[in-house]
Amino acid sequence: MSNLYNSEEWNSLEEIDRAQLLLVIEGLKRGTIIGGNWTSFMDILKRTGLGQELNTVKYRLDPVVVVAKPEVLAETNHRYLTLPERINGDEFHKISGWLLGYPDCCTEEYVKERTPEQRKAQRNGQRHLSYRFGQELDARIRAEGTYPEIFDYRPPSFTPCGIECPEATGVLTSWKEAIDTLDPEAGKELVYFNRRDFPERLAHEKYLQQEGQRRNLEYKLETLRRSVR
Repeated sequence: MSNLYNSEEWNSLEEIDRAQLLLVIEGLKRGTIIGGNWTSFMDILKRTGLGQELNTVKYRLDPVVVVAKPEVLAETNHRYLTLPERINGDEFHKISGWLLGYPDCCTEEYVKERTPEQRKAQRNGQRHLSYRFGQELDARIRAEGTYPEIFDYRPPSFTPCGIECPEATGVLTSWKEAIDTLDPEAGKELVYFNRRDFPERLAHEKYLQQEGQRRNLEYKLETLRRSVR
């Protein structure tokens, strides 16, 4: 698929969407949930044999879709449709975790009832302290000023069960290697996305300052180029 990752259609997609879609194309994730340039996106699906289903209302101008192989989409729908009538939302999250290729232990931790301390953090707007991984990450950064940077490659919806989880670091390592090899620009954008969040930004103040200046200059230059065309 190397030609695909260098194509105009591919580069018309947002970098973070590209990072997630690439992992599905390469068979490293069962599925993903993304948006994108609709025309280019459909061309890419035809080339890769992947299927899609809307994950937003039908006539939304910027639709979000679930992307996976047709058989994976069928299995996902089967799992949803065969759930017992009276269940809580945990089972839905578990099916979503399966579809998105997240380790079972991480999904199990995600659906656990929050502690009083975590619920208080959520109410106070400290979302990163409302779950175990965020609490551990915050503690590590405040104690050591750093953290395992493999977590910079988390897709936006992935919450590991803990900072020492071998399953999470294992899948993230394989995802990082694929993204950095096949679409390094998408990898850089994913890293930037995660480092801007709390508590990661506490460990990357200098990087964020420099990256912000670079992006601002790049934007000004692009605006200038367009004005003289």
